[in-house]
Amino acid sequence: MKKRQFRGAAVAAAPFLIGSAAHAQWSSAYTAPRNAVVNAAGARIVEVEAAAGSLRVEGKQGLSQVQVTGTARASSQGVLNRIRLIAERQGDRVFIKADMPDDNGWNNGDYEAALDLVIEVPQGMDADIGDGSGDAKVYNVGALEMADGSGELLIDGAQSVRVTDGSGSLTIENVRGDVRVNDGSGDIDVRNVSGSFTVESDGSGGINATDVKGSVIVRNDGSGGIDVNKVGKDFRVDNKGSGGIDYANVSGTVDIPERHRDRHRRDQ
Repeated sequence: MKKRQFRGAAVAAAPFLIGSAAHAQWSSAYTAPRNAVVNAAGARIVEVEAAAGSLRVEGKQGLSQVQVTGTARASSQGVLNRIRLIAERQGDRVFIKADMPDDNGWNNGDYEAALDLVIEVPQGMDADIGDGSGDAKVYNVGALEMADGSGELLIDGAQSVRVTDGSGSLTIENVRGDVRVNDGSGDIDVRNVSGSFTVESDGSGGINATDVKGSVIVRNDGSGGIDVNKVGKDFRVDNKGSGGIDYANVSGTVDIPERHRDRHRRDQ
């Protein structure tokens, strides 16, 4: 799987980022369905480019197609009419995109828009996902590569995970292979990983990992505590800013910065 860039997803979504109070004012003012079905027989991967709005991608047993159920939301009928859903087969991939209007030339700041998506795919299908803003959930896919701008992100069930996350909490559980994370801000919670868990970089927020059968490796961590428990192999922290380090039940070696070596929970 190729290395995913944000492809401008987070930047492109920026005109549509709004606070919760504003969201409550316009989210149901103008809505319309945006649905599609794409034949996935023989397809290797689903690629998703989402923007503002909620996102749910779920692997379903027995499916041979990708089913997209969407709800477009906007602050005016004119903006709503320009929110498009692109869903098509491109060789061995299924491509899904939330095509959002830009705000060039619009008056009075009237450009709030979002497209909520529920995407059902064949269970275990590989996925390459870019998400702008809004909460996202991914269930029961194969190898997952994901870039997420802002909002809570939950990944439950995957062959392997590689994720770049901007802000918001990140939860990853029930992964059959390795997990690799680059994170800006927000807590990271990882549970039940059959492979290893590696944090390439983390800006702020806690890192919590439990039931990792491989190693837990933190290469660069800015601020926030690190707490690991039940690690089948090694636990290593290369660079640590502020915040404590606690660990328990590590089967392999422990290698953490010297100033933290007297600040850990004893094995139970």
